[in-house]
Amino acid sequence: MFKRLFKKKKNQLSKIEYWKKWELSELIADLHKAEKLLSKYKGGYSNNFLSAEEFHKVLVEEIYEVESDNVADFTQIWYWFSPTCDWDDLTGIDGLELGNQIFDRVDNWKRNHDFVHGTKVSLNDEFGVVIISQSDEPNFCGMIRWDTPKESDNEDWRGMFGTFLSEGGQIINQDYEFKFINDDGTLKQ
Repeated sequence: MFKRLFKKKKNQLSKIEYWKKWELSELIADLHKAEKLLSKYKGGYSNNFLSAEEFHKVLVEEIYEVESDNVADFTQIWYWFSPTCDWDDLTGIDGLELGNQIFDRVDNWKRNHDFVHGTKVSLNDEFGVVIISQSDEPNFCGMIRWDTPKESDNEDWRGMFGTFLSEGGQIINQDYEFKFINDDGTLKQ
């Protein structure tokens, strides 16, 4: 029984493999570059911060949390570095390339650890996209619109990302072209 409880799960990555797969060392290095660049800015404002100094303070705390956390969550960083969000508002063109690099790494991690609106997925040889549902609460999505000619072909996976993956669900290439639906889940005309 002891062996059954503590045996390594199938397909589970070691911590080193996990860090390599998601480029976490590179992400941490980029976050430190971002922190240094942001420390040079004064004033300004964004949607979530009244100044660059306020954002810098919170970013330093978040980097510490990410580095010391055993199971890191990059959701907050994902929001801050999303295009045209806090990072872009406060650093402008100077931080554009670094911000995009951070966002790309975090977006890849986020899309493979949680449902994100607009993510293209597959399950049992069906393809679809995670859509915004009328009843979705902020940060809680998982309604999938499948690529079929039906007027409405939605399936509710909200709160079940782990189950979706264990059932064989996958995040597919985001450049995948649907046959019947648009990237936002609406039916093609």
